[in-house]
Amino acid sequence: MNPLIILTAPTGPREGSRPAAAIRPIRADDLPGLDAMYRDAYAGSLPQPPDRAVGWIDALLDGAEGRHLPEASAVLAGPDGQLAAAIIVTEPASGTAEAWDSVIAELFTHPDHRRQGLAEELLGHCLHVLHSLGRTRVAVTVDSGNSAALALYLSRDFRRLADDDGD
Repeated sequence: MNPLIILTAPTGPREGSRPAAAIRPIRADDLPGLDAMYRDAYAGSLPQPPDRAVGWIDALLDGAEGRHLPEASAVLAGPDGQLAAAIIVTEPASGTAEAWDSVIAELFTHPDHRRQGLAEELLGHCLHVLHSLGRTRVAVTVDSGNSAALALYLSRDFRRLADDDGD
């Protein structure tokens, strides 16, 4: 497994025009589809052990990694109504004293909907909503071998956390 790195960025208002895609909040009836999309998105390379991946989305929404921020979490559906991409945002896990007040716990796209800018739409939405909520800094942990994720975050002014930034 590749080393994990933490990237952080300031939140801010949405850049440019309104998104072309229909972003909406996560609903309870989305959970089965989110679980399936999560497994499909990471096919063979789940960030958690397979036994932990089952129910992982439910656990995140229930606060397993910090209180869920439903206002900043969202999904996008494809033209057929099938879930195409999702972002789940939380507060930092309790007991952590970090230099950020929000965490992107998951951002993933179904393989059939990649390379359409959906993750970028969701990330822009998230940064805008967090800013409007008065949250100033967001963090995300990324597998250093995930070049697509790194490119996305670096294009949105995320920067690698230096060893002394969290002190």
